[in-house]
Amino acid sequence: MSSGQLLKMKLVAYDDIGFNTPSGDEYEVLINPESYALTYASETNPKSAQGSSESITSFNKRSPQSLTFKFLFDGTGVIKRGGGGLLSGLAVPGLPVDKPDVMQDFENFKSVVYQYASDTHQPRFVQLQWGPLLYNCQATNLTITFKLFNPDGTPLRAEADCTFQGVIDETKLAAIENRQSPDLTHVRTAIEGDTLPLMCFREYGDSKYYYQVAKFNGLTDFKKLTAGTKIILPPIAK
Repeated sequence: MSSGQLLKMKLVAYDDIGFNTPSGDEYEVLINPESYALTYASETNPKSAQGSSESITSFNKRSPQSLTFKFLFDGTGVIKRGGGGLLSGLAVPGLPVDKPDVMQDFENFKSVVYQYASDTHQPRFVQLQWGPLLYNCQATNLTITFKLFNPDGTPLRAEADCTFQGVIDETKLAAIENRQSPDLTHVRTAIEGDTLPLMCFREYGDSKYYYQVAKFNGLTDFKKLTAGTKIILPPIAK
């Protein structure tokens, strides 16, 4: 059940590929993206049969998933950070004096998604959090386009086109290759008398994960589930 509350996408930086240790840095977007694209791909090996003019392909491996977004940075003051949305309008007298600094906002964003970690010598691991989307990844491409300027050349608006590649540690990858593993995402149907802690106990062997599952499914009342309700049980790091 959705609460109807406006939730902003959040990007949280992590120091390890297991996503167990948040770095303490995070970024909340100014405006939620209008869309995002999730790409699945496979790699194949070309083969040629002897005496044949055509080539055939055989499956090699699955490529990492990738997720693409477009983020907006606004320094006009028309858009208020923190969920307030638009202010009084585009009229200049109605704009606040302390307008956001586009370059500083972009640097804050870049420090979360693209800053190199000193111990791993690679960009930080990032978890994208927005409603049912919980995506562990690393930024692989970041293009910033400045679109509006003050007379002195200071940027007032910019868009960032970003590509994030999904990452997974070796332990979870081995679990995914085992098709019966409880570390895969499953959809279960609640039966009469089911509670979320009980379903979590059956799936994970421990009922303590009910809060994460409730948050993932957008549930506000999970003490008693209606029979027939579909519950998504995602992989959870134990």
